[in-house]
Amino acid sequence: MKYIVILLGLLSLHGPGAGSTGVAGVEQGETVAVIRAYLDTLEHEGFSGAVLVEFRGKVVISEGYGYSNVEKKLKNSTRTVFDIGSVTKQFTAAAIMKLEMGGRLSTEDRLSKYFKNVPAGKSEITIHQLLRHSSGLVSNVGGDYERIAEAAFVDTVMKSPLKFRPGTAFSYSNIGYSLLGMIVEKVSGMPYESFLYRNLWHPAGMEQTGYRRPDFSDDLVATGYQNDDRVWGKPMEKQWDEDGPFWHLKGNGGILSTVEDMFRWNQALLTDRVLSEGAKAKLYRPKLREGEDSASYYAYGWDVHRTPRGTTFYWHNGSNGIFFADFYRFIDEGTTVIVLTNKSNGFQGTGREVARMLFSPDYEAVVPIADNERNRSFTDHVIETAMQQGAEAATNERAKAKPGQHLLEGRVNEKGYELLQGGSAKQAVDVFRINVQAFPKSANTYDSLGEAYLMTGDTTLAIENYSKSLALDPENENAREVLKRLQAK
Repeated sequence: MKYIVILLGLLSLHGPGAGSTGVAGVEQGETVAVIRAYLDTLEHEGFSGAVLVEFRGKVVISEGYGYSNVEKKLKNSTRTVFDIGSVTKQFTAAAIMKLEMGGRLSTEDRLSKYFKNVPAGKSEITIHQLLRHSSGLVSNVGGDYERIAEAAFVDTVMKSPLKFRPGTAFSYSNIGYSLLGMIVEKVSGMPYESFLYRNLWHPAGMEQTGYRRPDFSDDLVATGYQNDDRVWGKPMEKQWDEDGPFWHLKGNGGILSTVEDMFRWNQALLTDRVLSEGAKAKLYRPKLREGEDSASYYAYGWDVHRTPRGTTFYWHNGSNGIFFADFYRFIDEGTTVIVLTNKSNGFQGTGREVARMLFSPDYEAVVPIADNERNRSFTDHVIETAMQQGAEAATNERAKAKPGQHLLEGRVNEKGYELLQGGSAKQAVDVFRINVQAFPKSANTYDSLGEAYLMTGDTTLAIENYSKSLALDPENENAREVLKRLQAK
């Protein structure tokens, strides 16, 4: 793992970017300069996208990185249009709130009010439960770009099994938000995208957000790239209906937007231009289930968390495996981080790293290792060695790395969990141990190893690794809860 090291004496070389309004105070200026240098380093390593950062009420970074179209040599900018994935869900949730403001529906309405032939187990599902992913519905019933008629989609959803009794647990469901999108259409009498534009985006000044409606300039829409640089293409080049994607995606994902428009959305939510104070209070702080942790929960289209500073931040990300979007809103602290990317090569943690740097000036941000063919091949070899010969042998193989060969933390972690789910916990331990050795400053590697030890019945080592994870990341609520449970025994 590589860590960025910045000499403050060189920071004056990085001038203000487009949209920058300047910062007050030497300490704040140095923090922003370090982040600028960090993002420049990421671009050199292969990061491709756009970033907008508001810090303490001022936009301090608004820049594009890498290419929106490599063949045409078109650079990404803050006006580049990206697929924002599941960040779409907050627009669907806000649309529901807008309709409730007008007395046209209630979040306590049941599914059976809007759909015919709802089976008994699903008829009691409420809009509230759909918004909070507590409906018990499965996540998907088809691929994002799979053609399907509305009636067939609803029929498939109604025939799908429930994961649990509605309202009793949490399970992320994309189809739940597609049903909400349909409810928006049924209640408003308008197409989903048209309702969002008229009631949310236009009042917020967002003219470059939507599916089909903006009639995007082709050169402004980013081309998506695989992590091996193969062209994936543009979302609207995939199998879409006339008014946008089919219902496997519509309402739950796939909206196109820019960092500038997403910041306009952030600003609009700070006023009553789109939603009333009462509607926003419900959006962020809906009724929780009994015993649910009020410090970290999924609200209506937003993840809500308390910070160690005693403030609250609202967050959501989204991805289709190619494009990735990250949206952090520290409303109490006047700080926003928006990251949109068009290349799936391992930079999904950029928003998190930037946020940490903003609030912890001494934080040493991680420069991710590029997810390319050379590093994937090397990682697979080390994983296979760990599975066949154990962690020590794999460590020896990792030490033989040639210049430019690096282990991919996410790929190792993914294989470890595949082994865990397949019942091979001891092999998973060896694989996760490689990650801990390679990435000793990653809270996630210790968290995963702790879980593997727990699966093997080794409580002592599970506690040891969960404790290390929590020490590295005090916001790791999973580690905190597991430790509380284990230490109480």
